[in-house]
Amino acid sequence: MKATSLSRFTPSLMKAETLEAIFVQRHGLAEHIVELIRESALTPSKHYTLLIGPRGIGKTHFVSLVYHRICQMDDLRDRILIAWLREEEWGVTSFLDLLLRIFRALQEEYNDIELAKKVESLYSSPETAESKAVVMLREFIGDRTLLLLVENLDELFAGLEDEGQKKLRSFLQESSCCTILATAQSLFNGVKLQTSPFYGFFRIRYLQDLSAEEAAQLLTNLAKLNGEPELESFIQTRTGRDRIQAVHHLAGGNHRIYVIFSDLLTRESLDELVDPFMRTLDDLTPYYQARMAWLSPQQRKMVEFLCDRRHAVNVKEIAQRCFITHQTASSQLKDLREKGYVSSEAIGRESFYELREVLMRFCLEVKKQRGEPIRLFVDFLRIWYTREELQQRWERCLASSQDSSTLHGTFLKSSLRLEDSHRHQQSSPLSLEQEYLRRSLEATDSEEDPRVAAYIKEFLVCYEKKDFLQGLRLIEKLVEIRGHELDWLLQGACLDELKRYEEAIASYDQAIKFKPDKHEAWYNRGIALGNLGRLEEAIASYDQAIKFKPDDHEAWNNRGNALGNLGRLEEEIASYDQAIKFKPDKHEAWYNRGIAL
Repeated sequence: MKATSLSRFTPSLMKAETLEAIFVQRHGLAEHIVELIRESALTPSKHYTLLIGPRGIGKTHFVSLVYHRICQMDDLRDRILIAWLREEEWGVTSFLDLLLRIFRALQEEYNDIELAKKVESLYSSPETAESKAVVMLREFIGDRTLLLLVENLDELFAGLEDEGQKKLRSFLQESSCCTILATAQSLFNGVKLQTSPFYGFFRIRYLQDLSAEEAAQLLTNLAKLNGEPELESFIQTRTGRDRIQAVHHLAGGNHRIYVIFSDLLTRESLDELVDPFMRTLDDLTPYYQARMAWLSPQQRKMVEFLCDRRHAVNVKEIAQRCFITHQTASSQLKDLREKGYVSSEAIGRESFYELREVLMRFCLEVKKQRGEPIRLFVDFLRIWYTREELQQRWERCLASSQDSSTLHGTFLKSSLRLEDSHRHQQSSPLSLEQEYLRRSLEATDSEEDPRVAAYIKEFLVCYEKKDFLQGLRLIEKLVEIRGHELDWLLQGACLDELKRYEEAIASYDQAIKFKPDKHEAWYNRGIALGNLGRLEEAIASYDQAIKFKPDDHEAWNNRGNALGNLGRLEEEIASYDQAIKFKPDKHEAWYNRGIAL
């Protein structure tokens, strides 16, 4: 089936049925706002809503969907007029300019020739044009309600300045014939300062990022829309969910990026992945460059620093490296967070900042690579594949290279310049695909996010205080950042303390996947299984713990307890004997042995 046409940057061009088909997350909000507009059209009560969210979060999609729903309501057909202003109304520098843009939008919507003639007459008397335009607009609206759809309200208000804003506010109050649905990237002075004409005027709603589950639903909707049952099925697999998590990390909850990356989800080989990935970066680079252009020079410097750091950084280091005061850095970072460029996290008394969208770093960095995308693609592989998958691919590559020396693809051949070129002179050089995988594994194992030490410090404090719920939250962050076997082990320990034994076992299993000889994981797993009454499995786990640490007297003792509960007395006593052998002064083992005898 032919894929449905999707406009990634201009959703207003999409058909109503397409917008509805891929709509996720905000169904309740859309119904609520449509009802507010309906009430504004049918009663004297008028409502004014401002949606706040960064670029790509789905504001235009939302406004487009509301527009189509209102247009399809027969009972509002004679009660409402719609003026949908263009997304960028660059030429608005006065209230008169705004009125002219509203007239233009009405002409485009209703193709009213008479209105066009009346508007044209305004240009013959510039001194009185504004007052005449106000009267003309009121007359055109009549007893109906004008729905103003205004995107980038912050930019529009900047053009109007204080005088224009005051005139608009007076018109809205005196006429009481308008309702507004507007959008902005962040809260701006025109609505948040108490001295501004529109302070407290709008109902402000913040559009939230997509969660991973909501992203999966969006991608499922896209697959259905495009008639791609294989993609729809793939999304439900574990690998598919892992890929969605990878896109989630890249996109930072940005709707637009999920749409763009949906085509890469099912790519398996590096040959299939590298070329479309680099093309995607090329497509997105102008978008992110435009986003950088909206920032002040100082903010651009801070964003570029975070790009180079590749991980979260505390405020002190950002201030130091950008040669600004701590106070200035905090203020600018707060503004960048409100605009959706960075995210922050407080760990103890420190705040760490990083780019909200990893993909922004990729796109800004691609211009620095000078034809050498190895570091960029290595970073991508670390996100796209779990460490376990990277290890498996690495082992498969090594195995297959014994039979074939043509493992790499044409793109990899042409794009990769190895810094350690002497490898090519070795008797068994690595293939280029192997080199990507090797470097990805090395980077995964060697690079340490500075938040790790802060999380561990906070975790130890929580664990000592027996605040296991907060400890679990902290350790889950560690799992998300690096996912070492120690992180999984500590997560299991917290879950054990919270009596969430099934989840604890799953965490210990993850630790064992990374390090099969981790005897602590086997031992703790045995305890959790015992608490669930799964005694045979518990004994098997203790056996594994003992295999890797034969003198673990606690494992021998607990093994004896499990055997005793199963009525296997001779084996129980033998286990207590082993516990006593390795720890003769351990009274518990002697006591348990006595009971068994």
